[in-house]
Amino acid sequence: MYTLVLVRHGESEWNKKKLFTGWSDVNLTDNGIFDAKMIGRKLKSQDLCFDIAFTSVLKRAGMTLELILEELNNDQTKIIKSWKLNERNYGKLQGKSKVGILEELDLKEIHAFRRGYYTRPPQLDDDDPRNPINDPKYSHISKDLLTRGESLEDTYNRVIPFLKEKIYEKLKTHKNAIIVSHGNTLRVILKYLDNLSDTEIEGVEFPIGKIIIYKLDENFKVINREYSFYDDNLKYGEDL
Repeated sequence: MYTLVLVRHGESEWNKKKLFTGWSDVNLTDNGIFDAKMIGRKLKSQDLCFDIAFTSVLKRAGMTLELILEELNNDQTKIIKSWKLNERNYGKLQGKSKVGILEELDLKEIHAFRRGYYTRPPQLDDDDPRNPINDPKYSHISKDLLTRGESLEDTYNRVIPFLKEKIYEKLKTHKNAIIVSHGNTLRVILKYLDNLSDTEIEGVEFPIGKIIIYKLDENFKVINREYSFYDDNLKYGEDL
């Protein structure tokens, strides 16, 4: 039996400002650092430790993972970072206010961009500094693979092959793993593991502070899942 733990990064600077973040590489806030440490303490109280950990190449997720492992005293944990675990690319919406955008789009359009499974945001131009082809972090990746803006379906098609081909392969050896990633990235993993429909996933949240522990059999089928928060009084709202 394998254990796979899913955790979202702590509050980021753009979460706090209610901006579309996507692949923009922003830091954690002081509250976000607190979130990460408290998640680590919650996992420690459940006697969880990890031989291997996965995260994105974005700072807010990587720092959250490091702080969690510090609390767990897991200084020998192997960390694998991949752009395949990045947040959904919100294209030209990145950096825009989730409140201010109401002046540009109607509610139906905003809902489609944020919650619809198939709707892509306005695509980034080649010369846009937000386009990952202009970011040195991705210079080793073929430009054909880098996205200008993703639907949730696109995010699924990026993340789930990595889950099955890389994370599951490592689980065969290490048995226990943690993924520290982003709201939409974790939502598509939930879609896959819980066999949710394209419509069902639109109503699923993965708020900051939530921890999901999956027990998987030898064929990586879900045997059991446990949900918790590092603080049962947390009431984070939708904040993708």
